[in-house]
Amino acid sequence: MPLCSFNSSLVFYCDLNDARYPDNSNVCETSATGDGGYGPPYGLGANQVAPKVTNGCAFLIEGVGTFVLVITVLHAAVHKKSTASNAAPIAIGWAVLIAHLVLVPQTGCGINPARAFGPLVVNSMGGLNKWTRGWWVYFTAPFVGSLFATLTYQFIFQEREENNDKKNDDTKKPHPEDKTFGNEDTEAVPIP
Repeated sequence: MPLCSFNSSLVFYCDLNDARYPDNSNVCETSATGDGGYGPPYGLGANQVAPKVTNGCAFLIEGVGTFVLVITVLHAAVHKKSTASNAAPIAIGWAVLIAHLVLVPQTGCGINPARAFGPLVVNSMGGLNKWTRGWWVYFTAPFVGSLFATLTYQFIFQEREENNDKKNDDTKKPHPEDKTFGNEDTEAVPIP
């Protein structure tokens, strides 16, 4: 995964940083390096914590965004009794959309560590230092959020499913007053 993000960032950087733009007129000011030169255009989508957002708050909301995404995947695509089937990608897409609508203004929505890593590396290669305040949030919060989502699914939702399966198994057992014996694989034989 990091390789794909890295490659796409590198291709974008190389395409826009060639001889067609000798005066760097088509490069935004956020690409300016400290020595007056220009690095990769628009920071290549490197995530940064907004100035008014603390690192702790960024960690929390990135973790919650990842939690929402992972719990949606577990319920829509993994759960045995999911009725989503072919609609699971739609549910997952909506979860990603909601996470982006909420998180982009605060953190740039880095709910995927591979997505955050590629642009940071390519920006570093291009001379921009995007490894600034809060860079660690994009590598720790998604793991913590996905861990909580998995534990929630495992111990809350899946436990209920197992209990319901046990109740259904109890109802399938023959009643003592039933006048037949046998199992589901053979035909029932009446007792004389």
